[in-house]
Amino acid sequence: MRYIKGSVALSHAHDLPVLRQVLRSHFVTHSQLFEFIRLGGYERDRKVFNWRLGRLVAHGFVSKQHVPSAGAEGVYSISAVGAAVLEGAGECFVPLPSPRDPQKREINALHSVELNDIRLSLVRAGLEIIWISESEIRSRNELTPFKFAKDYDAVVTVAVNGYSARFALEYERTAKKKNDYLKIAKELSCERAVERVLYLSPSYDVLSFVADYLKRVHFPIFFGLASAWHAKLLDMPVASAHGARHQTLLEVLQ
Repeated sequence: MRYIKGSVALSHAHDLPVLRQVLRSHFVTHSQLFEFIRLGGYERDRKVFNWRLGRLVAHGFVSKQHVPSAGAEGVYSISAVGAAVLEGAGECFVPLPSPRDPQKREINALHSVELNDIRLSLVRAGLEIIWISESEIRSRNELTPFKFAKDYDAVVTVAVNGYSARFALEYERTAKKKNDYLKIAKELSCERAVERVLYLSPSYDVLSFVADYLKRVHFPIFFGLASAWHAKLLDMPVASAHGARHQTLLEVLQ
């Protein structure tokens, strides 16, 4: 079959997994994206991956930007054209809001990049069963009757001693305002779709601040440091919002 000059034929086996991962990551670095694709079994050759990603950028399916605080690598996000292609392939999602302010956009990008690292630690260890991204959660919450109480950063199912356990994940890079947490407390009080929520943060002070607003919620909420997650994963120590004794995440999930 001959193609019109300048057109591109997308491979369902190789191009669409890249587009789908970019969409679900919101923002993702070059090396993170390659690792997701390699660990997913879609492409193992770095040169072929580089060619494929460059082709998707050149044809406007993926946007590339430089985020100085995220390092020297390029950072990728889905374009409107790329999102439209995925919709036609059955991907259901509601676009995440993108602030116009460059500084806020950079902070959003950092949040996504660090959340990618949290997920990659889980995938490398072979513990991930299902990772439902925020874009998928927003789609479910806005378009279906089967809702979560809020738009979590992810809903994660992990392998635990031969069975599966699920929790909602929130990565609290920085603290929100008081009214935001009062709203979140009300939302979590109504949660029925997941059994527990895990808050991760780089800062103990942020975790303490958040826990103070959520301690009256009668729902299992746990808090832990992102550094402990990367070092120990399910063996990391977590604390409840009620100041109960520290347990491991594994104990909480069991």
